[in-house]
Amino acid sequence: MQQDKVAILIKKASLEFDKLANPYFAKFELTAAQYKILKYLYAQNSGTARVVDLEKFYSLTHPTTLGLLEYLEKKDFVERIDNPNDKRGKLVALTDKAQNMRETLVALGDVIEDKLTKSLTEQEKEQLVTLLSKLLRG
Repeated sequence: MQQDKVAILIKKASLEFDKLANPYFAKFELTAAQYKILKYLYAQNSGTARVVDLEKFYSLTHPTTLGLLEYLEKKDFVERIDNPNDKRGKLVALTDKAQNMRETLVALGDVIEDKLTKSLTEQEKEQLVTLLSKLLRG
């Protein structure tokens, strides 16, 4: 099997990020996957999102997303609240604990990304982001 196929390299890069990140996030009782959920919520002006939005953004299955959210709820990082735009639905919202940790966690995510991309120049990082974004747009 060729090891230089795009799909294989993308998967390996994702796994490398998780392997690098997990020890850092363990200090906060988080995994890299759980952090990614928080990071998505941090990027929302409201600090909330629908479960389906998380699933679509990260290409996660519904059971996987629910498992991540259940853990984050147990650790008081997120809570589910009524969706004012859909009486049948719930939103995932950041708790005060998660909001108070925002600056620390986002900065830590940046440090980990810098470690992962340390062999790239700034121009190469920008090019990589551009190419991956283009690839994902289809």
